[in-house]
Amino acid sequence: MNTARQTSEPIVAEGDIAVNLQSFRRSLRTNRSPRTIQTYTEAVEQLIRFLAERGMPLVVANVTREHIDEFILSIQKRWKPATAANRYRALQAFFKYLGEEGELPGGSPMVNMRPPRVPDEPPDMLREEDLKRLLRTCETGTSFEDRRDAALMRVFIDTGARLSEVTDLRWDPSDVEVNDVDLEQGRLRVLGKGNRWRVVSIGNKAVRCLDRYLRRRAQHSGARAPWLWLGNRGRMTPSGVRQMFWRRGEQAGLGKVHPHQLRHSAAHMWLAEGAGESDLMRLMGWRSRSMLDRYGRTAATERALAAHKRYGLGDRL
Repeated sequence: MNTARQTSEPIVAEGDIAVNLQSFRRSLRTNRSPRTIQTYTEAVEQLIRFLAERGMPLVVANVTREHIDEFILSIQKRWKPATAANRYRALQAFFKYLGEEGELPGGSPMVNMRPPRVPDEPPDMLREEDLKRLLRTCETGTSFEDRRDAALMRVFIDTGARLSEVTDLRWDPSDVEVNDVDLEQGRLRVLGKGNRWRVVSIGNKAVRCLDRYLRRRAQHSGARAPWLWLGNRGRMTPSGVRQMFWRRGEQAGLGKVHPHQLRHSAAHMWLAEGAGESDLMRLMGWRSRSMLDRYGRTAATERALAAHKRYGLGDRL
């Protein structure tokens, strides 16, 4: 997802929004993932810059609905609808927190606001042949990068896990409490949204790729680090994983491939095989059917037509 954050510019410290942002971030640590905290922080930082550039109030009690409306409108003009909705949710959480803390005597300026509408467009996903082409860019290689990238791809394909869940995997076979990888059982332990742990399964090919990567990883200068995925400068970040997929996608002739596309692909293939929806929800870390419905819309017509061919009554008569 694109963001308008400009890390080279300092956060405006006048007023008290920036000060309250620090407290808000600390409160999020109790039940939010690092990625969510980062996203919420970026949204408030964008709001601070927007208000400062236009001479609008930088004291939380003086920020009104009109100021928020103008900010969201500016996001809608430059970014995708999903980005505007993302920023809206983050600011809603920020001002709700401030209200609960007694910082807003008049209540949150967003009380009666409606979130931006996001068009119901199923996201792109990768087909089986696309995934094979992606794997061919590295799976037979013997270099550290080839083995790592192949293992990463297999984990995403098999589990459908989120980017943060995969990048946060830990590797320490000497301590079961902090080791998230069990090659013997073919299982991974991931930390999902809301700081909730769950166990996901990987197939034999993914286990083999991970085993091949771990043998190379043992020779890496950062091998003693607790994180499973390593880059040239230490731990591999979500940004590094994204760049890897972009690079491999271009090599495969698929254009810029995003890790989240593999999550949609995994959900589609699971449903296409007729597997249980409740099992998919558990494996994906969804607590609401709304997410199942959202992901299920991807290629839903294609699955329905395939099901008709398998079970069509007319051919049985």
